[in-house]
Amino acid sequence: MFFVVMGLIGGLALFLYGMQITSEGLKSTFGNKLKQILSTLSKNKLIALLTGIALTFTIQSSTAASTLLVSLVNTGIMSISQTLGILLGTSIGTTLAAQIIAFKVSDYALLIIILGFGLKLLGRKRKQRFIGNILLGVGFIFLGMKVMSESVSPLKDHALFKETLTNLEHIPLLALLVSTLVTSLIQSSTATMGLTISLAMQGLISLNLAVPIILGSHLGSCSTVLFAGIGASKSAKRVTLANLLFKLVGVIIFFLLTPSIILLVQKSSVNLPRQIANAHALIIVGNALIFLPFTEGFARFLEKIIPKTEEVESLQKPKFLDLGALKTPEIAFYLASKEILRISNAVEEMVLGVMQVFIDNDERLLDKISAKDMIVDNLSREITKYLTKISFETLSEEHSKEVFRLLYIVDDLEHIGDLIDKNLIPLVEKKIDHSLIFSEKGVEEIKNMHQEVYNNLRNAIGAFALQDQRMAQKVIDQKEYIDSLEITLRKTHINRLNVGIELSQKTSGVHLDLINILKRINDHSFSIARAVVGEI
Repeated sequence: MFFVVMGLIGGLALFLYGMQITSEGLKSTFGNKLKQILSTLSKNKLIALLTGIALTFTIQSSTAASTLLVSLVNTGIMSISQTLGILLGTSIGTTLAAQIIAFKVSDYALLIIILGFGLKLLGRKRKQRFIGNILLGVGFIFLGMKVMSESVSPLKDHALFKETLTNLEHIPLLALLVSTLVTSLIQSSTATMGLTISLAMQGLISLNLAVPIILGSHLGSCSTVLFAGIGASKSAKRVTLANLLFKLVGVIIFFLLTPSIILLVQKSSVNLPRQIANAHALIIVGNALIFLPFTEGFARFLEKIIPKTEEVESLQKPKFLDLGALKTPEIAFYLASKEILRISNAVEEMVLGVMQVFIDNDERLLDKISAKDMIVDNLSREITKYLTKISFETLSEEHSKEVFRLLYIVDDLEHIGDLIDKNLIPLVEKKIDHSLIFSEKGVEEIKNMHQEVYNNLRNAIGAFALQDQRMAQKVIDQKEYIDSLEITLRKTHINRLNVGIELSQKTSGVHLDLINILKRINDHSFSIARAVVGEI
């Protein structure tokens, strides 16, 4: 019995470890834009549902996916109504894993591990190593399945074990509760399903018992998400409550429909592991489809249960824009200016952070920089909408110019954010991916130009904040110097190419693009300064 338990726990450990490293590999490959993608794709119900499925596939855990959604709502990146469709999709994502597990892919586990290890060890590019990590994780998942399946084989002849399973089969509610507890402890409904299918492969479990276990695993996956909601914002607490209610109501409905589910899935296949995987898919997909049409109404219901209170304002939501102030343009302009300064802070941090990533290859900062760009984009959109609500027909010429000036500055700040997120970050990623090493002189030149551009940006923002025209004029005067600096640095780089410096030759494309983008960032600082002195 000792070796059975050891094999079961060891196999489960391999399974969970495989899920963990697969998740890390997938997130490393696709994760930099994950939050932005989620926020963008969550507008449509069906697309949100599909996004949830893809999210769970990427993270390899509906629990982890749901916890991420709680985090995104807590930081204001997404709203509760946006989140609900994705939340329903996260559960469906687990059915893909169960379907794959039901096939006897575990026979090829060692081959997958060999391929993954080979790519991870020998891959020259970062993406190759990440793919190797993913394959390695998948191999461990299937190896864990194989170990679990083989370790429980002796239990076929164990009278007490068979009696216990028989008793659980006759008390389905107890089986459901035990499955809920086990899933809560191991924090993975996929692992519970893997264990269930392993038992089925050895003929140790029936479909009658498997269905309550499926329902329990579905409900047990709520536990981690509930803990994630502790101490979070009211909006995030609504997500945790939605996750619990979605699953609890679904479990109750499908528990009552258990006999019908069993009859239906028995017709889908003669293979018991396949029947269990199909029952899992039927329950989870059915649960999602029941709630999908009612997500908006459910969001309103949740807001009544957990009413809005004074919360910490989201970074992505306007703090100062008051629609009532639109009747008094001077106040509206003041409030818009305060909101623009919030964008300015985010842009400054992006400009500073991207150079830190360039110098230190600190990839952890990339997510933070991309998140800042989302703040810039969202606030820019809100400020633009706010200012354009002012009736231009009733404005004086001076007020009309002020609206255009503010819109001009918002547009420039947003363009700087886009240059970093869409142009500079890909270059930095290319440097990391290809292990590019710049010459010492090349790095020094890029750092110097970045410092000049950053100082100019800070002065432009400071000039706007203080309405200091002398400070703005300094920024304008620097335009010619920055332009000439970019040309000079191009020439010095080309000189290094001509004398055959190998490091410069390998990094030439990235180097020239970097200084060009820095110059373009300065062009927008120059435009902001011109707006401050009234030259637009």
